[in-house]
Amino acid sequence: MGTGRRERIVISCVTFETVKITEPVKFYNATKVHLIHYVKDPLSKNGVIYTEFFERVCKMISESAPTPVEIIKHIENVNDFTTMLRTVLSIIEEENRNDEPSDIFINISAGTSEYAAAAAIASMMMPGAIPFSVSTDKYTVNNDMVRKLYYEDGAPVGLTKSVRNPKCLPKYSISIPDRNVILGLRILDEMNRKKLPTKGPDVIRVLKESNLWRRDEGEIIFDNQGRIEITRSDSVYYFRDFVDKWVSNGWVYRDEFRKRYFLTDEGRTVLDTFYCETK
Repeated sequence: MGTGRRERIVISCVTFETVKITEPVKFYNATKVHLIHYVKDPLSKNGVIYTEFFERVCKMISESAPTPVEIIKHIENVNDFTTMLRTVLSIIEEENRNDEPSDIFINISAGTSEYAAAAAIASMMMPGAIPFSVSTDKYTVNNDMVRKLYYEDGAPVGLTKSVRNPKCLPKYSISIPDRNVILGLRILDEMNRKKLPTKGPDVIRVLKESNLWRRDEGEIIFDNQGRIEITRSDSVYYFRDFVDKWVSNGWVYRDEFRKRYFLTDEGRTVLDTFYCETK
């Protein structure tokens, strides 16, 4: 049972900004902050700079927050849209599973363009997520200060020196794909990779064994070989509840020579993005 204490959570991406990330933490009086960042080569010149900015952001949050803040770090490729969408969705899903009620604020003003796009979409798919933007009030540099573009007095600052208060954005509902449909697609893909039979009854049995089948009424019946018995109605429901949706969304195609369904590139992207914690 929860305590009734309401969590205030902020999700941000750290690249070359500081106050666009730290000021909203203070504004929302956050109790938890998820920071997404990526350093391909920590020993390279760019890697050192990325690390300095990330460490600076963590330090500023810890030193300036009015109350103690839990900082959770996520090392993911911030230049890959699919990775960012999966990461933000998984963070929101995890927070929504907690007992404590929460407000989840998603910062789309800092970080890469891939992160910003993914964060905006994720916030519109998931309940409890509130996207916000932070506009720049004052910049650190002018056109004559190229060398010190992101630093001030030797410390990482970023392009923005100060910001205005965060502003919540209009939220438009975007439907997230049905969990059972996606997990069923993952089962089909795994069976294909293992070269297992994927005729309707074969897939249906695995769906039932995985508790993804919604149509059972009463007790499951087994045949003489100890396998789950598949009825004609089961086959109809399999195509209605799974195959038709996979096909209509462009996630699978039928190989007429091998008489099997295989994932398209879009279908593989869907598996790489949604409900990945069930892998």
